[in-house]
Amino acid sequence: MAQIRKRGPSQFQARVRIKGYPEAVRTFKSKADAVLWASKREQLLLQGLGDALREADKLTLSSALTRYSAEVTPRKKGASSENNRIKVWLRNPLAALTLSAIRGKHLAEYRGSRILASISGNTIRLELAVISHLFEVARKDWGLEHLVNPVKAIHKPKLPRGRTRRLHNGEEQALLNWCERTGNLRLKYIIIIAIETAMRRGELAGLRWSDVNLSTRMAYLHDTKNGESRTVPLSLLP
Repeated sequence: MAQIRKRGPSQFQARVRIKGYPEAVRTFKSKADAVLWASKREQLLLQGLGDALREADKLTLSSALTRYSAEVTPRKKGASSENNRIKVWLRNPLAALTLSAIRGKHLAEYRGSRILASISGNTIRLELAVISHLFEVARKDWGLEHLVNPVKAIHKPKLPRGRTRRLHNGEEQALLNWCERTGNLRLKYIIIIAIETAMRRGELAGLRWSDVNLSTRMAYLHDTKNGESRTVPLSLLP
């Protein structure tokens, strides 16, 4: 059974005892939080999830992220970028908390601190996405099925408006002239192809002659942002 005791002026201790399981104790700043935790703890223990609870009580976010970066991130297309986001999380004090202790309010505070640091909304959303996927992996693959994804409990920052900037009259020619003056002809051709095809930077960088069919005036892209291949017409070919 659960017991809630007031400890000090603004602390409430929740204590859960279920036969066959070690006693669990946690302190909260509000009675409501203490009652909620104790009730959920009792329910999970009665469902036979004691082993998963103990593991989540020991597994810190830091350790979980380290395992995630070794097992999950390498399989992703944007592995390098995600590893950088993981490093940001590892430097944050939240990394010392266990997975079972992390709640939506912690991530809401993190979101607020990043906004105050003038970090873009999209960057914050991507950082939160790492934690969200980590919890889903822990639930589905690591045997911690009782975990609740705390990212789903908070509002995400609004995305910025999409880019609307286009080249004005004379700007394209100015770019090409600069390439001519500096002898950077490779960049000149990249600019021309980029404007004509709307290919992304990574797609241009990965293009090989073996991917270009001069007779059909098509370029075949093996690896695009969404992970699917596509063909691009090359209108400027003679």
